[in-house]
Amino acid sequence: MNWQIAVWIYKKELKLFFGTYMGPLVLGGTAFLNALFVMILNFSGRANYEEATVVTFLSFMTTILISMIIISMGSIVEERNKGTLELLFTSPITDVDIVLGKFLFGVTICAVITVFVNGLFPIILYSYWQAPFYIVASGTVGVFLLGIFTYSVGLFGSSLGKNQMISLLISVLIILTLWVVGYFSHLFQATTRKILFHLHIFSHFFNFSKGVLPLTGIVFFLTGSFLFLYLTVKVLESRRWRG
Repeated sequence: MNWQIAVWIYKKELKLFFGTYMGPLVLGGTAFLNALFVMILNFSGRANYEEATVVTFLSFMTTILISMIIISMGSIVEERNKGTLELLFTSPITDVDIVLGKFLFGVTICAVITVFVNGLFPIILYSYWQAPFYIVASGTVGVFLLGIFTYSVGLFGSSLGKNQMISLLISVLIILTLWVVGYFSHLFQATTRKILFHLHIFSHFFNFSKGVLPLTGIVFFLTGSFLFLYLTVKVLESRRWRG
């Protein structure tokens, strides 16, 4: 692995993101949706600000899922469609360098959204709604971890798809599958139920939104991210050998 190459790919992705319509579209769209959610909750007359904070972070779960899938869906497939992926394959760049550079870009954008876009609203919640700080802090961590996990899934989907729409469908299908198997886990026997429920994304994030930093949730999102990054590397390796 060459860190200089990975950093070069990372900088290229940043320049492309902020130099096109994608940056303002994703960041502006996320801010608009979050503001809309906060305004609805603010004017709903909720007396329980702890409950309002939990619901707000559940809303942020939706926006971080949408934004990270949109960012990642063309990350690799567009390189292939433009012919630049084959150029990378013929240069002294490993598949790990490519995936690492793109993942670092995703982590950066996720941090920007979490801190500077989503982060503005927890400050409002804490300052004006007198929301509990422990929920604001844990919810912010949960949004970030969910974001990098979603981006990893999106990278994997982008490595498999022939175009952005197919990549989007693959990523959404994976996310929905992880949600559905956890949601219906109660239909199975004890051992199977426990395994399937552990795959339930919503249940892991819900703990963060309630003011808890669960070790199982942190491990799930981090190991899940590394798993899909590993699978992405393997897909690129297979494409490289197939030419």
